[in-house]
Amino acid sequence: MKQARLYFLDNLKTVIIALMIALHWAMCFMAYAPEWWYVVDYEHTHLLFTCVVLWIDVFIMPIMFFISGYFGIATLGKHGYGKWWKGKLLRIVLPWILGVIIFAAPVSYITFYTRNIPLDFWTFCWTLFWNNNGMLEPGVMFSHVQYWYLGMLTLCYIMLTAITKVYPSILESKLVSVQPSKFFIPGVLLFCLANTAITNYYIGNDDLWLHFSYFFVYQPCRVLTYPLFFLAGVYAWRNHWFTTGGYVPNQMIWFSLFVIVSFAYPIWYIMNPFVTSSMEVQKGVLWVLHALLLVSAVFGFLGFCKENLDFTNGVLSRLAANSYTMYYVHMAVLFPIVYLMVPLDLIVWLKAPLVFIVAYIAIYIVGRIFMFLPFFSAGKKVLVK
Repeated sequence: MKQARLYFLDNLKTVIIALMIALHWAMCFMAYAPEWWYVVDYEHTHLLFTCVVLWIDVFIMPIMFFISGYFGIATLGKHGYGKWWKGKLLRIVLPWILGVIIFAAPVSYITFYTRNIPLDFWTFCWTLFWNNNGMLEPGVMFSHVQYWYLGMLTLCYIMLTAITKVYPSILESKLVSVQPSKFFIPGVLLFCLANTAITNYYIGNDDLWLHFSYFFVYQPCRVLTYPLFFLAGVYAWRNHWFTTGGYVPNQMIWFSLFVIVSFAYPIWYIMNPFVTSSMEVQKGVLWVLHALLLVSAVFGFLGFCKENLDFTNGVLSRLAANSYTMYYVHMAVLFPIVYLMVPLDLIVWLKAPLVFIVAYIAIYIVGRIFMFLPFFSAGKKVLVK
């Protein structure tokens, strides 16, 4: 029997893409923005936007990897390796490569353009981006911008292919819904805590970005959480989560915890030096809060959206259908709009929301245009007829 469409996952993706746009928008107004950030409205920064950035940045990508794992294993079992990989090459791999080739350098150059640094685009490309001062290696400004996710997702699909080749039974969901093992969620939480503590201790910079030649860009402090939540999505599909009678994370428990930690984490991140002089306490509490925020967000959003957003209509279906293309174009649209509105002299509490509204509408419109490309046309199946 064909399973009814899980509209709440479509709507959850819409929410996460909106939060992704909000993250990159808030970084343009945050206090203590990274020096390399593309556009910063220095006359209208505030610590509240820093808190918004600290909060959103923790959990949005693990949720995306969970959803990708859930649908990835479901469609692999349905279509088989050949048809499945043909779809992934068209919808994921090719857009990833084209995005890096076409958009990554212009978006990265915005950092120099918005600061009036006398460096032309082509010199930037061949000395700082595609080449390192003439050497055949990525330059110091090389980046995949937002398309790093597609690269990591491709690796997860390769991993899934390898695992299912060795253990083909994984392609079959269980005959009845199964509640998660009592060790599953505590194990995920413990893994996240250990990963945060160990990587931060040895690397010391949660925001560090590295690249493997030209092919993959990643954050070493977070790279292990990508396959973790991708495989958690696979586990959820095999055990019939979210189906009739299947497991649904308790929204009252997880979303309530998420709300509490959402306040505690950024406040502790900023205020911990004033609370205690012990570096061990500062870092230890921060690591625990980070892991709690991450895990409670994933299961809290899943439970909340399943219970409250498992439906669709004309507006929701259009946003869901357009979510991938909005992700794809948002940086190239958002930053020029922020830059053009820098001279606008309004108080930050009026200006920042206005910039977000204008940018979100523009991103939606450009995304709709991109839906005509064959890479993104599959999103139209979400539309309500």
